[in-house]
Amino acid sequence: MITQALFLSAGWFVISLLATLLGGTQLRRGHPLFSATWLGLVLLVGDVWAIQTFGLLPEFVLLTGLAFVLGLACIRWLPDWNAFGQVTWATTLLVTLLFLAYSFQVTAFSALSPLSFVIALVFFFIEMAALLLTLTHSYENLDVTCRIRWRHRIERIEPVPGYAPKVSLHVPAYDEPPEVVAETLRALAMLDYPDYEVLVVDNNTPHEQNWRPLEKLCQELGPRFRFFHLGHWPGYKSGALNFALAQTAPDAELIAAIDADYRVDPDFLRETVPAFSDPQVAFVQTPQDYRDFEGHPYFEPIYYSYKYFFDVSSAVRNEHNAIIFAGTMGLIRKSVLQEIGGWDEWCITEDAEASLRILKRGYQGLFYNRTFGRGLMPFSFDGLKKQRFRWCFGGIQILRKHWENLMPWATLVDPNNRLTWRQRYFYLTGGLQWFSDLFNLLLVFYLALVGSFHLLGWGVALRPLTGPLLALPAIFLVLGLGRFVWALRYSLQLSWRLALLSMYGTFSVGWVVVLACVQGLIKDKGVFFRTPKIKSDSQILKALSMAGWETAIALICLIIGLALILAQPRLQTYFLAILLLWQSSLYLAAPVYSLLSLKKQVK
Repeated sequence: MITQALFLSAGWFVISLLATLLGGTQLRRGHPLFSATWLGLVLLVGDVWAIQTFGLLPEFVLLTGLAFVLGLACIRWLPDWNAFGQVTWATTLLVTLLFLAYSFQVTAFSALSPLSFVIALVFFFIEMAALLLTLTHSYENLDVTCRIRWRHRIERIEPVPGYAPKVSLHVPAYDEPPEVVAETLRALAMLDYPDYEVLVVDNNTPHEQNWRPLEKLCQELGPRFRFFHLGHWPGYKSGALNFALAQTAPDAELIAAIDADYRVDPDFLRETVPAFSDPQVAFVQTPQDYRDFEGHPYFEPIYYSYKYFFDVSSAVRNEHNAIIFAGTMGLIRKSVLQEIGGWDEWCITEDAEASLRILKRGYQGLFYNRTFGRGLMPFSFDGLKKQRFRWCFGGIQILRKHWENLMPWATLVDPNNRLTWRQRYFYLTGGLQWFSDLFNLLLVFYLALVGSFHLLGWGVALRPLTGPLLALPAIFLVLGLGRFVWALRYSLQLSWRLALLSMYGTFSVGWVVVLACVQGLIKDKGVFFRTPKIKSDSQILKALSMAGWETAIALICLIIGLALILAQPRLQTYFLAILLLWQSSLYLAAPVYSLLSLKKQVK
């Protein structure tokens, strides 16, 4: 029976994941024999439990054999992981596939009305997509925590005597506070590098008092600095960057993109430019980092939620030459940028889109995980949501434009497509992962609907709520939460408390990500929301209004979950209530962080 097989695979998954959470970051050596031994031990313990619970069943023998073969394949395919990570990945794959098979069986062969069957079938495909995306997150977490060998991590870029090509630093600005941009320009004037220029492009700023002081400052800083004010200029930020590209000194070989609020370290160029002595290197990305966050209940968790992308995602992608050019604090070879036709003004995340076109031509991108500058985070929760909307919308735009280039058969259709299968995988999953919040919202809708039917006593069955369909998602939820917080804690060196708060900081913008996903699918062009760099006068009511929809969803889940516990106190409804209360906590993070953003900055 598939039910018993599912529980057996879940047992292996729980054993292996718990062992990984306890010791996965400690084991820094690996050997295939040790990995195979650990795999056999996990399977043996799970088998003993299953036989004592269900008796000796023939399918257990077959499933154990298949699990052992799958485990050996993972050990072979993942030689740079330790035994804990290899076995956990194998059991995660197995339990996910079996759960989907069981879920489909229940959906397809239960006695349901036509309407209920259609709803159940739609939910199954949503469930399948969500679980497959969860697998991609799991792989990323395990890769950075259980990796024992980094083959392409850059500890230091070695200097190349006599190699100092001219660099053109482009600083786009739109209606920025002059004092903030002035700090950036003064920092750029102190760069310890012999040959560079700074192009400040102020586009569409409506108030002259915001750009005239910058024009004057550039004149004071000397001939290296050139200022341009563009009125009614198209293309938003990418339009300004294309203008800067056209104005770049002919002898400049490299371009650096710098956001207008960044304080750049003097050694930025001296430490990164030598990487371009390799003609295959087209761009180098360093972390986008931030300042003035320590000890603040809003800024600190949000800061570490930002760092996750660079310390985890970018580190993993760098192993496969699949990093994203994130714009600010990155350098790009001018000739390559011209070769691809410059920045795409159709896409509001022009930097990431350009890196895909560059890698498609066979060039290399490097991620150097060392901070060379710090900017300002959005001062309000509303600003954070606008920023996340822009990133997500741009990610969906990239998917819409380039999805054919990311398919397994892409090289057959276009022989000039030089993306490796690993690069296609990371760019495809990186775009699709934005839909995780959309699938989560659909899950919330389903859970709330099922819970409401139970409370009202309506005899409408959307799908039979069998034990595995309720218990296993709750188990996956708890362990998945533990895995994510564990990865945050390990990779960013956080306390458990701060790692948990950072996780909620990531989830707090889930609703706006959903909106961006939907609009990204139906709209060709997005609105470029500027991230505010000044503190606003937001008060409590305004802060709460910024999270109105999230608060409403959270309260609906909370009310239904508590009502189920009080009105129908039995095991089946407890699992349903747990899932609803968990979803409530995710959406409540939005009003909580919106209110915390009102607190004055800690000095």
